[in-house]
Amino acid sequence: MPEANDFHKVLVRNVKLLYPKLNGTYRFNTGKQASEPCQPTAQGAAWSVAWEMPTADARQLHGELKAHYEACKARSPKLPAFTKIYGMKKSEDGQTVTFTAKRTGTKGDGTANTAPKVIDGAKAPLADLNIWSGSVGTIRAWAFPAVDPEGKGGISMILDVVQVTEPKYGDGGLDDFDDVAPAAKSDLDDFGPAPKPTAPPPRVQEPAKPLNEVLGDDIPF
Repeated sequence: MPEANDFHKVLVRNVKLLYPKLNGTYRFNTGKQASEPCQPTAQGAAWSVAWEMPTADARQLHGELKAHYEACKARSPKLPAFTKIYGMKKSEDGQTVTFTAKRTGTKGDGTANTAPKVIDGAKAPLADLNIWSGSVGTIRAWAFPAVDPEGKGGISMILDVVQVTEPKYGDGGLDDFDDVAPAAKSDLDDFGPAPKPTAPPPRVQEPAKPLNEVLGDDIPF
């Protein structure tokens, strides 16, 4: 189990959020090749969010995380050589890099995990967690050294808090329409309201504990 000083705080501000799964735990269905909602106790269940950074900023974050791994390895020589940041992926054009942080539904000891906090710009709980990719916000995660099943060492990030400053939600297919300002006052405003129709129109459906105890030793690959 990682020690408290194996955790390194990662704080990225004003980034574009990608593939947010914050309204519950999800797992990857290999048969459907897609993520699907699941119970927190299901195998592979996790809350997660990715974010996009320019390559220059990503290079700096990568160096910071690699340095943390090397510092942990100096304390724990049994750690293998550093190989990667889990959940990091470069774009095809090389202009941006995405990182992913997760929190598993259960801790390494099998006990239930708490959901990551999701807040709005005023630091109040976000009312609607069903945000879409393209939302903007700040992410706090905890990076720690991890070893994958193949014995390779790297850095994994546990999701802690997401502040959503510019949420984006599904529009119900209304992107084809423009936002139109209210009409200016006209001379017809002197008249009273039109008579009400005889029948109504149809309705339209429209940390207090050490981090290693709080976060557990789960490895969110």
